[in-house]
Amino acid sequence: MVLVLLLLSVYQANAQKEGNTNKPWGITFSGFVNAQAFYDTRQIVEARAGMVSLFPKKAEYDREGNDINSRSGFNQAAMTSRLRGTISGPQALGAKTLGVIEVDFTGSSNADNNGLRLREAWVKLQWEHFGLLIGQYWHPLYAPEVGPKTMGLNLGAPFHPFARHNQIRLSYKFKEIELIAVAASQRDYASTGPIGRSPDYLRNAVLPNLDLQIQWKGASHILGAGIDYKMIQPRLSVNFPTEGEYKTDEKVSSIALTAFTRIDLEHVLLKGQVIWGQNLTEFIMLGGYVEQNIDSANHKITYDPTSQLSMWFDASTKGQIIKFGILLGYAQNLGYSD
Repeated sequence: MVLVLLLLSVYQANAQKEGNTNKPWGITFSGFVNAQAFYDTRQIVEARAGMVSLFPKKAEYDREGNDINSRSGFNQAAMTSRLRGTISGPQALGAKTLGVIEVDFTGSSNADNNGLRLREAWVKLQWEHFGLLIGQYWHPLYAPEVGPKTMGLNLGAPFHPFARHNQIRLSYKFKEIELIAVAASQRDYASTGPIGRSPDYLRNAVLPNLDLQIQWKGASHILGAGIDYKMIQPRLSVNFPTEGEYKTDEKVSSIALTAFTRIDLEHVLLKGQVIWGQNLTEFIMLGGYVEQNIDSANHKITYDPTSQLSMWFDASTKGQIIKFGILLGYAQNLGYSD
């Protein structure tokens, strides 16, 4: 944050030198304190000290047939308290400029609960029709305007994709239609592989995660669809027990298709999304891949991604004092292609 303020000071000096002092610029802070207490009737699969609740753990029995996971739990946390800085500046290259830095205290993993975490950090240039965003922001499969409204931190996972990626995002808007193209890299939300969760698999494949999306935004409604392509390289080498270690270039390619909508009525807000995709583990969803063929004679290993279908529907009222809402989700593991 100190670096940002220093940069703004330099920006102010340059603006004064160039006679741009009449143009607004600066940083505006916002945020909230979020303290929660929650009780679960059963042990759950979770993250961040239970604030990201996914689903109940399956039954696991002891020697006497007692379900070990049939045990309640209670916890409190305030780690999702958030601070956001919105930076505005004079025009650059004929475009309006905007920057955002947002942090909370959920850390990058369960081992870092209460640690300072970077949520968003991006700069955007906005022309009349074109927009260019560079930095860490929501992955395109997550459309912020169409996200579920939940009390918990999970935001609909594992039915709804949840991830922020470093990216270069180019958009073109004409009237009510917006086209979005993204080239993204992984960081905190990463694919799973032989060494666990790591952004190295996507980085070693060289090609960024590519996404193309189209959105129609009416006066109060949104309709969108998109296609996503990702390629990762799980290993740089394979160690065959009797043959030794050999270099490999084998990769895992996967695609995802999505369609989503937001319908803003007088008293009710409706949202929904459908996703068919492969290897979606970085989005806190079902997925992954299998070692399909291990050929020790030719020193090769091939992979096959798993596919899944996921859909969710969210409805909430617009009361000024009390609001009611419900989120329904469905996910199915569709298995492997071969």
